[in-house]
Amino acid sequence: MNSEHSPLEQYSRAERNLCSVPFVPREGAARGPLLFIIAGLSVSIIAVSRGLSAPAASFLAPLTVWGLLLILSEYRPSRFFPYVSFLSLLAFACALSCCYRLSSAAHIEAGVLGDEGTVVLERSWGSRRIVLVDASSGKYLMRLPPNRSVLEGDTISFSGRAKAIVSRPGSSFREDLYWEARGVSTEIVPDSMTRRTGGWSLALWRTELRKRILLSLPYRTRGYLLATVLGVRDPDLTEAHRRWGTSHLLAVSGFHVGLVAFAVWRLLSFPGIRLVCSRRTTAVFSSLFLWVYVFLAGGAPGALRAALMIQALFLGRILGRKGTPLNAVSLAALLLLLWRPAWFFDIGWRLSVMAALLLASLGERRLSFGMIPLSSLCIWIASFPQVTATFGEVPVAGTALNLAALPLFSLLYPLALFLSLPSLLALPCGAFFSGIAEGLFTLWEWIAESVAAFLPWTLAWSPLFATLGGGLFLLVVAGGLYPLRGRTIAGAGIFLLTAVFLL
Repeated sequence: MNSEHSPLEQYSRAERNLCSVPFVPREGAARGPLLFIIAGLSVSIIAVSRGLSAPAASFLAPLTVWGLLLILSEYRPSRFFPYVSFLSLLAFACALSCCYRLSSAAHIEAGVLGDEGTVVLERSWGSRRIVLVDASSGKYLMRLPPNRSVLEGDTISFSGRAKAIVSRPGSSFREDLYWEARGVSTEIVPDSMTRRTGGWSLALWRTELRKRILLSLPYRTRGYLLATVLGVRDPDLTEAHRRWGTSHLLAVSGFHVGLVAFAVWRLLSFPGIRLVCSRRTTAVFSSLFLWVYVFLAGGAPGALRAALMIQALFLGRILGRKGTPLNAVSLAALLLLLWRPAWFFDIGWRLSVMAALLLASLGERRLSFGMIPLSSLCIWIASFPQVTATFGEVPVAGTALNLAALPLFSLLYPLALFLSLPSLLALPCGAFFSGIAEGLFTLWEWIAESVAAFLPWTLAWSPLFATLGGGLFLLVVAGGLYPLRGRTIAGAGIFLLTAVFLL
């Protein structure tokens, strides 16, 4: 008799063995491993900014990873501890790199410096104007009087005194870290400067497009398009949106980058185009257009974060692998911090990452379309501590306006750009179509002013509201990684109490 089992008996035995293995859901480190590294890295960066040495602060990253996973994880398969050890080692390496670069400030040799370079950024800064000059010896910041005509793309030859960028005494705004995140640590006080028109560059292209928008479109339409296309803010429009609590609509962020990526992807996915473009080709062209827009708009931290996240999703399409939104957000944030750790102290970067993590966490729960207004309110509450700590107070009207602002502007921005194209192309009917866009923006401003008049109050930072916002953020993100059971809620509470105690 043959001693070997028949195929049917082998299948039955394999099925019984499989059923005897306990089911482990895909949660926690399996759903978003890079999020735990970001959590540990954030703790280390905060510690080194408070004066802790780089080696000591770096050890806090793996401790945070271990603590979060041991507290939150109810299911621990056989490979749980080796996997967590690997994540902890990565967190330590990332923290060590970032903390050493943050604690060792670049040495600035004071003295007279002369060079020639291209103006890559020009914007108003209080009562003066700021220009960034990319020269052969480095990138420098200059503060110029408002009547000094310097445009992006110009080539300037300068001579002046070099000094380190420092924050104003008594100010909570760390101007040195703000510019360090943009690759600048030296300021030039110019004694002499000559300007001439430079050759072709992205900065010159920005200037030409800026002139075209300013000369072709009516007041409101050009202000909104300058903000969303080039990242250039009109001072009056900025003040109005600050009063309404909707300033994020003017800052090029994940909202704008997501709109562009979605529009290009949908355009290339039309049936006629799909006949000549495969899904991988569509992802490649969408990626190219995405990065052109991000750098054309100035490369803001929120835009870079969103572009890296969307690029990770596109790369998954190209390689045929599907990732999770939580891991994509974490990957984008981690890459930016490894590139320049000072991004962590940029309020735009922090708010962008927080909003993206909240949306990704809510998306993990498969929420319905009707939950979009609730997600806007959730983001407003969670970002309240950061916003009030930076700007002092926030308008209550923003809570009501932001319930409809993002869905409204996701339609209004593309429509306004489409209606403005005839004017930008100097077509005879351009004024009529751009007038329609102007009317739509005027209607929005009337609604926003009415809501602000009905809700004229503001809220300032307070320990109670800060704890509420931080607790909501931690609970929603933890709920995106794990089911909302008692262990998850308790773990989020423990992490919140630890953060309050340390910070």
